[in-house]
Amino acid sequence: MKDSEMHDVNLLKIETQLQPEEIVEEEGGAEARIMTRRSLLTLLGVAGLTAVAGGAVLGLLRSPTAVAAAGSSVTENVYKQQALNLLSGNEPGWVNVLDYGAVGDGVTDDTDAFQSAAATGKPILVPSPLSFYKLTGSVTLTASMIGIGMPEIRMDTPDGSDLKRMLLIHNYQGSGLHITGLYLNGGYTTGTADEQSHLVRIANSVHVFVHNNVLHAPYGDCVYIGSDYLAPSENVHIHDNVLSNPRRCAVAVVSGRKVWITGNVIKDPFSYVATIDLEPNSSTTGSDIVEDIWIAENEYYSEIYFINSYNPNTAYTNKRITITGNKGKARYFFRCNSAPAITEQVTIKDNDFYGSVSDARMIQSSNVTKGLEISGNRDYATGAAGWNIANSTGPIVAGNRIESSRAIAVSFTNCSSVQFTTNLIKDINSSNGAVRFAGPQVTGRHLIANNQLVNIGAVGYWFGGVVTETLFDGNVTECVGKCLQIDTAAAGSDLRITTGNVFAGTGTPVFGGANLKAWASPEIQTKDAFIGWAAALPVSGTWKRGSILWNVQPSTLTPVGWVCVSDGNPGVWESIGSSGALNASSLRLKSPDGSLYVVAVTDLGQLTVTPA
Repeated sequence: MKDSEMHDVNLLKIETQLQPEEIVEEEGGAEARIMTRRSLLTLLGVAGLTAVAGGAVLGLLRSPTAVAAAGSSVTENVYKQQALNLLSGNEPGWVNVLDYGAVGDGVTDDTDAFQSAAATGKPILVPSPLSFYKLTGSVTLTASMIGIGMPEIRMDTPDGSDLKRMLLIHNYQGSGLHITGLYLNGGYTTGTADEQSHLVRIANSVHVFVHNNVLHAPYGDCVYIGSDYLAPSENVHIHDNVLSNPRRCAVAVVSGRKVWITGNVIKDPFSYVATIDLEPNSSTTGSDIVEDIWIAENEYYSEIYFINSYNPNTAYTNKRITITGNKGKARYFFRCNSAPAITEQVTIKDNDFYGSVSDARMIQSSNVTKGLEISGNRDYATGAAGWNIANSTGPIVAGNRIESSRAIAVSFTNCSSVQFTTNLIKDINSSNGAVRFAGPQVTGRHLIANNQLVNIGAVGYWFGGVVTETLFDGNVTECVGKCLQIDTAAAGSDLRITTGNVFAGTGTPVFGGANLKAWASPEIQTKDAFIGWAAALPVSGTWKRGSILWNVQPSTLTPVGWVCVSDGNPGVWESIGSSGALNASSLRLKSPDGSLYVVAVTDLGQLTVTPA
């Protein structure tokens, strides 16, 4: 069949899918086969949303809302084979790499063809080839690139150098540039020569969308976001991709503001740098900053840190980082260690962490100095290493579930005004405490409330330094050793352990209670000693010495309450005072027959007894 005849057959296939109003009459009566936006979307499927709008490629996607409408998986965005039929035309607004000499046989060098197509400044369509497109150098884009049928583009002989970067988006200031529907293969298998051969490199650019691709095996990063010391890239969206086997990072944010990394499936088997690295270059100009980063709803497997915030830029902090709804395995989930500069305003919420090695740790944060919130997360990793939070003012650690066989669940060092509330912690055994306020620094104004510790071994809460003005209230602590341990180094602590706590299990409620400035509960000395309310002296039940029951229905000259002075059932009880019996200068007494008398003292020290 001739090419022209094949073209007519293909058009006929397309025509059968058009609505009647989409076949229009041209002037002169000739029937014109014009592809409208709706018909093209029908052919391309869900992914067509990323390809066509109003006759211009990718005009539709201008906002994160529109991006979300494009679907949520690579599979949904593999273009229908029939779309290949469209590529032989000369539709204005886009170019086809085949028209510039690309072959896609896996042997021919297609670099010049891609570079020539990109040089037009028009959006580029890349059809699925017989094998793969071979590149030996970089392609600089000033407009979108769309794959039809998930075509593979492979970098030949990668060496880690900047000459082997695949797609470059530099200084783009337009309304929207999309990389979508492509399988970019960096070809990395082994080697440590360099780390600059990225699949997609974005620098000093705005409104860039990398979505619904497979980005595989770069010698450097799958996606690099930077500035080239000009200005941070802004409004960059990396979503719904498969990011796999990068030598360095799946995503590296070297300089970016308003960056979304969402809905990706990520596999990082190499323990080098980090899976998602937030690490600006050192600069005092503001060209290299990391601000307003959203990392959400990704599925990940990482042999290193899933997210690493490290800031050598002493002039500007990494800040406003939101990490939500991610699920997977890594050696560390979030890491922010010491660096010349700091990180601020980090929210880590509703993530699932399973660990990947025996010493996996979900949180390692020693340099988020303020605005740290860790809430609603689930940590099921095993191994000795727990969460380590240090050098933070006012961190919120609330509503988390840590259920793992390990030594320490959470450790705080040099943190003030910690809000540690409503957490569930299970199956921890350490002489240093399941929850540890490490010291040696003096810290204070902590709220430790409404947490539940279950099946805890040696020590529940351990205080290794002085804490001041700290409330311990409403906690349920099941422990076989010491529910709370106040270490010698914490002597003089103002830790207000209220009667609202429950100390379960066989463990001592409070070990080292003598090191406290004051006691707020009898259980500091005696397990099951109790303070409560009653309408009468107990006549049944097992009671511990030191228990106090306040009279809930007092009347004149009846006991204010009762105190247990000897263990037993019901124990031995003594009355505590009489209601209304005492004022500043007199004492009211009741005789055996019920008569009331007032015993008073004069200024000369004489006692007087008068009827009341």
